[in-house]
Amino acid sequence: MEVATITQDAFFVAPPREVFRIFTDAQTHSAMSGGERAEIDPRVGGRFSAFEGAVTATFRELVPERRIVQLWREADWTAGHYGQLELQFAPVNGGRGTHVHLVLSGVPAGRTAQTANGWRDFYWVPIAEFLRDATVRPARRFFLEFKKRANLSVVDEVFAENPVLHISGKRADGREPQKTVGRMIFEAFSEVEVEVEDQIVEGDRVVERHRSTGVHSGEFMGIAPTGRQVSWTGNHIYRIAEGRIAEAWSEVSLHDLLVQLGGAS
Repeated sequence: MEVATITQDAFFVAPPREVFRIFTDAQTHSAMSGGERAEIDPRVGGRFSAFEGAVTATFRELVPERRIVQLWREADWTAGHYGQLELQFAPVNGGRGTHVHLVLSGVPAGRTAQTANGWRDFYWVPIAEFLRDATVRPARRFFLEFKKRANLSVVDEVFAENPVLHISGKRADGREPQKTVGRMIFEAFSEVEVEVEDQIVEGDRVVERHRSTGVHSGEFMGIAPTGRQVSWTGNHIYRIAEGRIAEAWSEVSLHDLLVQLGGAS
């Protein structure tokens, strides 16, 4: 049988441990592939099966976060024929990104193009989308539960155990400062509506620009309730690590808000 070798490179804006996990954890692989069943036993000699058995392999070498070697075959290859897959994971951008280098040898010559396209369509593109969604997820939940529903307890779910907060240029550590800001807003303003006007995701950062409106129905920074309809904007940057917000930078149009309340000129 005539065989060929496929070489590909892919880059992801996530650290190597997160990309490596996709190939060594069945639940993560299944989530990446949209729910396709996967069975993965991540040890030398362990079995790998993905996409409902369309791909099967056996691990020959595992170096955590660095290298995977497998005997690899696709279901429509000649019975009993295996190629060898090697995946190398290298950190880039200070460890915030990953370069994956693929070498798949022993591919049946008549299947080269289909196999190469399969890696693009079933791995590289879905992995990029999966990792982006995983980065956005804690920021999205924080927005929906905290900012739109005044749910203070969600801070304990979406923030890391010891987050660093930068609020209007001042640093605060821990989760409590974020809850304090929330209490100040939710006790001073009712009928609050918040909308995301812009969102940018890059690596482990989520950048959001919000616009909020509300009725000044409680004391705010020493200003008695005015009953006025007011609005303010906020720019927020969230650094995501291990699925939680580890650091946040927030700038709010406080001066404009105080002007609307008659507390500044």
